[in-house]
Amino acid sequence: MPRVYIDPRANIEYSAFYIKGLYDLFGRTNVRFNQHYFSELPDDSNLNFVVQQDNIIIRYTIDYNDVSAISQVAYCWCDCYGKINLRAGLFEDDQQKIVNIPPSFGIRIWGLIPTLWLCFVNMLRTGLYTKRFVSGYAKQIRHLPITEYSPGEVKPDYAFSFNTLWNSDEWIRNDETVNQKRYNFYKVITQQSGLHNEVGFIYSTKRNLNPLFQSFVTDKWLPKTEYLAKTKQSVLVFNTPAWDLCHGWKLAEYLALGKAIITTPLVNELPFELINGKHVHFVLGSEGEIRQAVEHVLSDTTYRESLEQGARQYYLDYVQPRAVLQRLLTKHLVVV
Repeated sequence: MPRVYIDPRANIEYSAFYIKGLYDLFGRTNVRFNQHYFSELPDDSNLNFVVQQDNIIIRYTIDYNDVSAISQVAYCWCDCYGKINLRAGLFEDDQQKIVNIPPSFGIRIWGLIPTLWLCFVNMLRTGLYTKRFVSGYAKQIRHLPITEYSPGEVKPDYAFSFNTLWNSDEWIRNDETVNQKRYNFYKVITQQSGLHNEVGFIYSTKRNLNPLFQSFVTDKWLPKTEYLAKTKQSVLVFNTPAWDLCHGWKLAEYLALGKAIITTPLVNELPFELINGKHVHFVLGSEGEIRQAVEHVLSDTTYRESLEQGARQYYLDYVQPRAVLQRLLTKHLVVV
């Protein structure tokens, strides 16, 4: 069985999804942290790992960052570069190594004691005694195991949607994109007769005080378990490219939960097409178009259930950790 060695400098909150895929394919005992293989790699903004099979070592980078740019240092180091938020036409010279991968989301892969132990040991290995390094382990604990991300019982008369109100400036114009489209969705949902709803914005670290959105801002904090339970119950969900037009975690979560997803067009690429009317229901994002889509999903149970089944199947085929890692590994014919 091949051995896998992970760079211990990884941001664990963002890496846990892919480490789970490595566990699924190789077994936990064959996946370890070891800095020896990464001494020539100063870049720790991605998940870097190697697979050792017989006397062959294959180097992998998974770039889970929101921006579409790639790390040139990691690209030169690795044999295979898995990239979320790949944008068409930007990396034509680099396509040989790049594998387009779908978005992921935060999950818990270790309990409290193993997390504390690994954090301590990896701090000693790397010398990274920083708040940022430790917070990745702490946030991993607050997430839920991936087994919780399965479809639940839907309430046909209930809609739930809580999202970050992103700060906006002249460089990243979130008010014109993600914030506006979520606002349009909230307006439509709250105007639906007979539909109980819980929708709202939560401030990001930097508060966005645009008056347009303040009527939907809430200071209500939801535990992850409650957030997930309410999302499962929601009759439909809304997705749109998030901060800087990236694929948000919510898209991957909604696919895993098998939700009826209304979504605006995606700016960044996916490795496999989301088909309108099969996996999701596409809208451009205007209030009128969102209203038509919401009323269609609410009034046609058969259509809603087909979207739910299509979303879940897309997740199982392409998004779940095992499927993502299998695609990366088969590029170099790693046998597991």
